[in-house]
Amino acid sequence: MLSEENTAFQIEETTNNQPEPEKKRRWLIWLSLSLVVFFVFVWWFFNFIKKPPVDFPINTEIVIPVGSTVEEVSALLKENNLVRSKLAFFVYFSVFSDPSALKASTYYFTTPLDLQKLAYELTQGNYGQGLLRLTHIEGESVEDLAKRVKVVLPNFSEEEFIKLAKPYEGKLFPETYMIPATYNEKELLDLLLKTFGEKTKTLQESASTSLSFDEVIILASILEREANSKESKEIVSGILQNRLAINMPLQADATIEYVLHKPLKELTPEDLKIDSPYNTYLNKGLPPTPIGNPGLEAIEAVLYPAKTDYMFYITDENGVFYYAKDFDEHRRNIAKYLR
Repeated sequence: MLSEENTAFQIEETTNNQPEPEKKRRWLIWLSLSLVVFFVFVWWFFNFIKKPPVDFPINTEIVIPVGSTVEEVSALLKENNLVRSKLAFFVYFSVFSDPSALKASTYYFTTPLDLQKLAYELTQGNYGQGLLRLTHIEGESVEDLAKRVKVVLPNFSEEEFIKLAKPYEGKLFPETYMIPATYNEKELLDLLLKTFGEKTKTLQESASTSLSFDEVIILASILEREANSKESKEIVSGILQNRLAINMPLQADATIEYVLHKPLKELTPEDLKIDSPYNTYLNKGLPPTPIGNPGLEAIEAVLYPAKTDYMFYITDENGVFYYAKDFDEHRRNIAKYLR
């Protein structure tokens, strides 16, 4: 009768003496599976890394300086969010393109490009020729913007654009755009709205305020016309929100300007009595819609106003602001600075 020790020895000997073809088959299966997993991962990673970043900068100038190396361009592209990985672009361009074919130029991209298409375009140079520059100014109304576009696009219909865009007043993001000469009214509107969504997404998700985001945009549109710097926007924002908190009329000349299409210097005391829901002298609270299209600075000033006890403000002829905590101080400022 075999002892336990002898039995264990027999089992171990049997295992070690498996036929060589069986051991080789197991090893080949393991190797094959490993290679499949490896190549699947490589395929997945390559397809991920070649995709354009979510915040790929469309309609923005990207300048490739003269004499730039592939390594320098790779870093520039990553810094400006055109690629997910500077190493991936460097390797791809070095392997599949001729580094000497890289062309210094100013590039404009109207749509996100993956790594392969981007590498190709950077060998063509002068990408964006034929695009037209359109500057949409902060605070500009739909009507004023339509006039500006008409100068850039001769076949553009001001009336059609105003009809389509007026309901979106406040959400047509001010920016310098590079647009095709063939752009129609709907395409331009879509671009402006898309840019607004991209630029304000983080603010909409993270900001904490008693105002709805639509109300934030209305107040920001007033700030664009009432204030002239980051600091003044933040202080005036605080003043107007102080007034809203106690149900005091905003008394913002900008809303009268919007209704009458008159500059501030031409407003008369009679104009301040106009019967309109946009008359913030007669009506408390915010006007029914934005009075223009604010930029990020004005929107941020509404979300993060300066906390002060001021309730009044004036601006002198040089654009300098003077603030007051009560009406008596406000009257003294008027007498002193508005002669």
